[in-house]
Amino acid sequence: MRLLDWLCSGGLFILALIDSWLVPRTYTGRIWIFGTCVALLLTAMLNLLRIKNGYKVRWLRIFCVAANVALLAFTISLMASIGRARTMSHPQIAAASVMLLMETAFSLGKNE
Repeated sequence: MRLLDWLCSGGLFILALIDSWLVPRTYTGRIWIFGTCVALLLTAMLNLLRIKNGYKVRWLRIFCVAANVALLAFTISLMASIGRARTMSHPQIAAASVMLLMETAFSLGKNE
């Protein structure tokens, strides 16, 4: 399970980096996409800290759960607002949702 936790956190980190690099410079709303990528990046870093340090760091579990749930709610509302066809044409949204759901479950569980 710990390996899957690492893979999900690392996957979120890589996804955020790649997604932020691929935002078209000519797109007028690029700052909002970049802001979302920064939020994903920070959430991934929080989860990596949780995996590395366990729950020895005070409040880390609560912050991880809050960040994961907030971004999961954001991605679900994004998928609902843009519709199924556009969601399917952007698979990184669904991938991020799945990884955030798994990270939420890992954050709520016991750290080995």
